[in-house]
Amino acid sequence: MRIVSLPGVWKHRLVTAAGPLALAAAMIVYFIVQSGPSAPPLPAYTVTALTDPAAPPAGPAAARLRLPAGARSSRFEIELRPESAPEGKVVAYAFTLDAPDAEPAPLDAKVELAPEGMVRLSGSARALEGAREIRVVLGEPASIGKFVDAAARAASRTTDAAVRVLAIPIDRD
Repeated sequence: MRIVSLPGVWKHRLVTAAGPLALAAAMIVYFIVQSGPSAPPLPAYTVTALTDPAAPPAGPAAARLRLPAGARSSRFEIELRPESAPEGKVVAYAFTLDAPDAEPAPLDAKVELAPEGMVRLSGSARALEGAREIRVVLGEPASIGKFVDAAARAASRTTDAAVRVLAIPIDRD
């Protein structure tokens, strides 16, 4: 017959429970530190896409880019305007996709960023050959992460309050 002292039982139970509790506390601390300070939310953006930047839009602003068939020498311009100025500095990464589930490819275009959050992309239609869509990833640098993180967001179209992924379909006439 084994005699167990009462303090020994409690010590055993305490040791058994302490391990999982310590692990849970460590995980909570890890995730709080990893998430860092939350970025302020981005405002909504409107998209205007022009095939001939010199000509004014014929009607209301278009959220689709219309390219004339075979017009490799034409130019395009896309403006992304925030409803209000973002609280922090915004960066933009632009990608093209040739199919909905394709890997995004970096868009060869000039990217201009205004202090009030407006983004302008401009380039040659030649850079859009074979592309069906342009995706622009917008947000503060810390919220987006590295270029590969922006590409992953573009591929999955993952949008949240701090990072927006805007899609501009390409129509060919």
